[in-house]
Amino acid sequence: MSGAARATTAALGAVVLLIVLLIFAGVAQEQNCAPSTSSKGSSSASDGTRTMPMAEGTYTLTSGFGMRWGTTHQGQDFAAAPKTPIYAVADGVVVRVGAASGFGIWVVIDHNIDGEIVSSVYGHMFADDVEVEQGQSVGIGQLIAGVGYNGQTVPEGPDGAHLHLEIWTGGGRFGGGTAVDPMPWLQGGSAPTSPVGSTDVAPSTTPTLGGGTGIEAGAAAGAELAPMPASIGSERGLQVDTIRLARTIVQQFPQVREIGGQREDPLPDHPSGRAIDIMIPDPTSGQGKALGDRIADFVITNAAALRIDYLIWRQTYRSATGESNLMEDRGGTTANHMDHVHVTTLGGGYPDGTPIGPVTTDSARAATTTVCGPALGDTDLDHGTVPEELLAWYQLGGTVCPQITSPLLAAQGKQESGFRRGLTSPAGAQGLAQFLPGTATALATDGQPYVIDADGNGVASVWDDGDAIIGQARYMCGIADKVDTWISEGKVVAPNGPAELYLAGYNAGEYAVLHSGGFPTGSTDYEIQTRPYVANILATATQMTTTLS
Repeated sequence: MSGAARATTAALGAVVLLIVLLIFAGVAQEQNCAPSTSSKGSSSASDGTRTMPMAEGTYTLTSGFGMRWGTTHQGQDFAAAPKTPIYAVADGVVVRVGAASGFGIWVVIDHNIDGEIVSSVYGHMFADDVEVEQGQSVGIGQLIAGVGYNGQTVPEGPDGAHLHLEIWTGGGRFGGGTAVDPMPWLQGGSAPTSPVGSTDVAPSTTPTLGGGTGIEAGAAAGAELAPMPASIGSERGLQVDTIRLARTIVQQFPQVREIGGQREDPLPDHPSGRAIDIMIPDPTSGQGKALGDRIADFVITNAAALRIDYLIWRQTYRSATGESNLMEDRGGTTANHMDHVHVTTLGGGYPDGTPIGPVTTDSARAATTTVCGPALGDTDLDHGTVPEELLAWYQLGGTVCPQITSPLLAAQGKQESGFRRGLTSPAGAQGLAQFLPGTATALATDGQPYVIDADGNGVASVWDDGDAIIGQARYMCGIADKVDTWISEGKVVAPNGPAELYLAGYNAGEYAVLHSGGFPTGSTDYEIQTRPYVANILATATQMTTTLS
């Protein structure tokens, strides 16, 4: 990592793109609009003239805004059956329609909300399901597309179908704005009515404890709840927190007809009575997936009251703190948790008073070494190409964003430091990833420094393996997002693919890529340093992968 390039990057700062839009009156065709209480044709939407993007009862809220897989998930996911209608959240103008990295086909609409430009971003659609064109004026509640599973979805295919919605305030997506949590922004707006023939999907509301459940945090063994019926499962061998969880699930979700409990297993959760498996009826159907999503969201929402450690559903590990990771493919429906929600509690001891002792969970460690197996991402990294103690961190780094793979990160680490700890370059770059101190502490788009306390030891340090590697991934992903945006805007070209531009941005500074309109030019440093740096990493990454020859 070039010290001069990092200084150039810091000096240039953020490039702000100001887009001045004329919002034209949009009168939607009646057959393409969901009923709305607002008047069509208004050039400015004000509070109360915004709507949910989908009709009530057609979706399930899944991944929300916030930290996910080591980076910020900048939107809210609405899981639904493919082709479920998606509506414009407010009056506006369509400013983007087309392919976007990770999003499949996206639609971006700019709205004038009381004089402020706000963007709504809709992702994962297929081109054939998009009903609007760039430059078109749309009205609130107008049909704009159908739900898809294009781009990066978990899982891939129809089972991963969902709308990813982002809201950008303070200038919009392309005007220097900031992504905000869509749900508070949408509150107070109207909800589209399900059109005739819409798919019957479970309501999106996630129930919470209270309102007559009688459950208090710490209540022993769920004595205030009816025992789990023997026809559904057995409480034998379960610890008190797990009994309470099982009884609560039976009460809250009468659709569940089977819950697995204490049993022999090579891993400790089930034998110790800390875990249950909540079996999902007809799990491959849309209704089955929606039920599993609701149960998983309910458990995480009420993690404190239910004393939850973590859960796994549809190959995704979710800790009680909200962190989540895509787990490795274990080769089967049950092994990948596609037909049941596995939930592990803190335990709390047995009903007869036998103590178990406190259970401590290091969320960063759990992300890579949970008792249900490593929650690792990109697994095509050849295990023999990196030091064993670094392998899990490079694999976890491959889950931070779809653009940056584990082999690419590992190859870059080898180029930067040769996997040697304790290095400081003549320019002052430090550690495995050779971070300059100012870059390590600079803030990413999620408001946290690039180098965070990934290993959970209480200190964020470039000298710690996990902190350095996850920081490297976070920084690379930030560069990748900028480069991808510039490519989509036509400001940068990538004839050899974007990966070489991501690496060039790390070495020479991302704005060197922008100023050159592609691979950096105009300086001998770019030829004698940046170009061989990139070429070596790409070649090494190919050698480190198990899927490329």
